[in-house]
Amino acid sequence: MISSSTMDSLMRLALVLHLVIETIAAINFFLRPSSTLAAPQPHSHGVIRQYAILLLSTNIIVAVILNRAVSDNFTEQIAAAVALYHVAPLVRAVSKIRGGKSDDALGGPWLHAFSHLVCAVSLVAASFHLH
Repeated sequence: MISSSTMDSLMRLALVLHLVIETIAAINFFLRPSSTLAAPQPHSHGVIRQYAILLLSTNIIVAVILNRAVSDNFTEQIAAAVALYHVAPLVRAVSKIRGGKSDDALGGPWLHAFSHLVCAVSLVAASFHLH
């Protein structure tokens, strides 16, 4: 049986991992919106920057959860919701890999696929006690 403090530390690790990866992505989306597109499209910058702010908003929620003194069902529900987010960028990265595309934006599709897979799996494991 895993102790409560171990479960809390695994949950914290999963949430911190998400926080770090998505803060980097949000900053990149906000400051370099064209770098996320195959071809620069200035008319799309507003939407990409809005997405960056949305990511930062979820990161604020994660930071609030990390500052709580307890890890409870609410924490697990937030972790599960955040894990669900990682499915879309994982699918996008795998699609780029299968299509033979390799951009250098923040490490390329292999790094994106790996980081989103690790985030999703760790958040699911933490939220459903699969550890």
